[in-house]
Amino acid sequence: MKVSIQAVAVWGKIAPSHSITAIMITDDQQTIVTGSQEGQICLWDLSPELKISPKEILFGHAASVTCLAKAREFEKQPYVVSATENGEMCVWNVTSGQCIENAKLPYRHTAICYYHCSFRMTGEGWLLCCGEYQDVLIIDARTLSILHTLSSSESSDWINCMCIVHSARIQEDSLVAVSVTGVLKVWDLSSSLNSIQERQSVCEKESKPLDCVSCQAVRFCTYTERLLLIVSSTCWQVYDYCDFSLLCTEFSKSGQFFAGGEVLAAYRLIIWTEDGHSYIYQLLNSRLSKSMYPTEGKVLKETVCPHLLCFTGVKENKSFPFVMGFVNERKEPFYKVLFSGEASGRLNLWHVPDVPVSTYDGSPKEIPITATWALQDSFDQHCSMPEGIIDHLCASNDGIASAVVSSSVYISSLDKLVCGCEDGKIFVTLGLKTAVARLLENISLKDYLLYKVLNGHSSRVTSLLYPHDESVRFDPSWLLSGGQDSVVICWDIFTGSILHRFSLQSGPVTQLLRSPESYRLKDHSIVCCVCSDHSVAILHLQKRVCLLHARKHLFPVKKIKFDPVENLLIVGCEDDSVYIWEIETGTLERHETGETAKAILTSIEDSEYLVADALLPVSQDSKRNKSTGYKHSSSYKHGMVSGSSTHREKSSDKIPVAMQAVLLAEVQRTMNTLRKMAICREPLGVVENGSVSVLKHDKSSNSANFQDVEDTPDRCVLDESENLDDTKPHPWISKVCSCKLC
Repeated sequence: MKVSIQAVAVWGKIAPSHSITAIMITDDQQTIVTGSQEGQICLWDLSPELKISPKEILFGHAASVTCLAKAREFEKQPYVVSATENGEMCVWNVTSGQCIENAKLPYRHTAICYYHCSFRMTGEGWLLCCGEYQDVLIIDARTLSILHTLSSSESSDWINCMCIVHSARIQEDSLVAVSVTGVLKVWDLSSSLNSIQERQSVCEKESKPLDCVSCQAVRFCTYTERLLLIVSSTCWQVYDYCDFSLLCTEFSKSGQFFAGGEVLAAYRLIIWTEDGHSYIYQLLNSRLSKSMYPTEGKVLKETVCPHLLCFTGVKENKSFPFVMGFVNERKEPFYKVLFSGEASGRLNLWHVPDVPVSTYDGSPKEIPITATWALQDSFDQHCSMPEGIIDHLCASNDGIASAVVSSSVYISSLDKLVCGCEDGKIFVTLGLKTAVARLLENISLKDYLLYKVLNGHSSRVTSLLYPHDESVRFDPSWLLSGGQDSVVICWDIFTGSILHRFSLQSGPVTQLLRSPESYRLKDHSIVCCVCSDHSVAILHLQKRVCLLHARKHLFPVKKIKFDPVENLLIVGCEDDSVYIWEIETGTLERHETGETAKAILTSIEDSEYLVADALLPVSQDSKRNKSTGYKHSSSYKHGMVSGSSTHREKSSDKIPVAMQAVLLAEVQRTMNTLRKMAICREPLGVVENGSVSVLKHDKSSNSANFQDVEDTPDRCVLDESENLDDTKPHPWISKVCSCKLC
């Protein structure tokens, strides 16, 4: 039986980075959902008075979020879907913060539209997706599996933008899209339902080249069922939807680029730019009659003249780029809301009046910002917020924070918390003492906590590994760190000295993995390093040499397996290709694709292997996921901000936490046991007058047979009546079982 472990994230006085790359407001207009470059999803409460406050941070993505969309009929199921640059997709319940479903596909989506016709379709509906691939994908909204493709009979290309057109007059649905080359395409969804379900080819009903490139948005006017708005970076245009004839064109001003737009009313539009400005236009000629005398080149004469009514105000010193959207709520309080998200993590809201009017002299009227908020504002608002666990460790002499935590690991057998920072420093401190000081006793860490600093990386520390906790065949003094500088350092965790530096001269190190138990080479001190350029290095810690650096992989590494008999390294990539390397000579023995590669990867599924992609399951349709339909999302809570992450299927697949937090559930769960055990710990260095003094440690006093608590496959259910500790738990700490089984 799988039992969830509730983890607690302790935030300092500085909010986590949240560079907004996607934004939406739910249909009930009570929640703002933002996706970030860091891969986080943030949920914000939106009050009826248009006040903003952060509610939860959801962790589950390993790459930047590219788009957000609703994933169900929101009144029945409050679900949204998120997609990232590396093909990950997650369906979230915005009420509970749980991840309902997740998958990873070899496609990068840039836009998603939810479609469900209740009286014609069964199931939960479709996710119509477009991006950096041909035409439009149809994905099942429940399972996130690919159902079909809307293909093109001519001019097949990537789709830049799309929208679903619903005609209430004839009760027909269509998908209107514009390709990167400016070709407008229309697929008939209503008449294609049976063909899609039967996997028959579905091509566009109409196709027409447009006089625009770099299209940013396409929108249908449901009020007239006649207008079609198309926004490109340099201009916006209005077409007659009946025959796609051009009615008007408005070019951007010098230095501005349009980023999107919406239809406000029958003949009223709102257009926004990349720098956060927006403009409301009134189409003066409501008859929309075309000229009977086309000019040379067979371009229809413009008969609709847009008039600028209003524009929205923005603050100076703004950060770029902006991500904007618009929602027109037809339920009480009937708000028309324009919203934007900045790269700095700030949200802005404008309440657009129902009838925008110009000033008395006819000049455009400015609409001021109604509300603006950022995560840091909430942190600054709560003055009683405690100091973060390592805030003072990362602070400079003048008290200004100079670095933030980018990776961390808790070594339960030594009770040491290791934190790697953005500036390349690594801090080692006592985990349990830190937890007691900060969360239970609330005393000053600066005067109480002992720590030492490891200096060796020139830039951000991206990964940490203590291999002895995972296997006793590794020396208990070894601590490994990988950095953005493409360097792997082997440290003596007791003395803080550098044992060896592996300079890979490759991309940033993304993950460090120990070799499996079945691979035994001499003294067995083998670890595997994965880099961002898709290369894989095998490091021999005892000999302090790099045995192999495999560099020819064209796609991200998905699976790694050692063949101890033939001394081979088998690397599986995301495109389902397989590379087989001879470790001793460093040569590429085979490169397989297609069915042969699939057969090799299938054989890996049934044996011990390493997963290089650690944040999400390798494949949605893998055998492990099919046999266990278990989905869970744990929460990290502090005040008004909390976070959730997708559940791990295997206990050995560990989630690297790149944030200013420590997994205190693991710390608290072992607190009672460690208090009763006589554990010989090294006295850590004390910082005095800017220098670190480190006391010597007797390595022989350390046990060589510790096991990380995270490797325990089964845990018992917590009895609420169990006495966890003599000390009354802090209200922010969740109860965690402390029995011998755990």
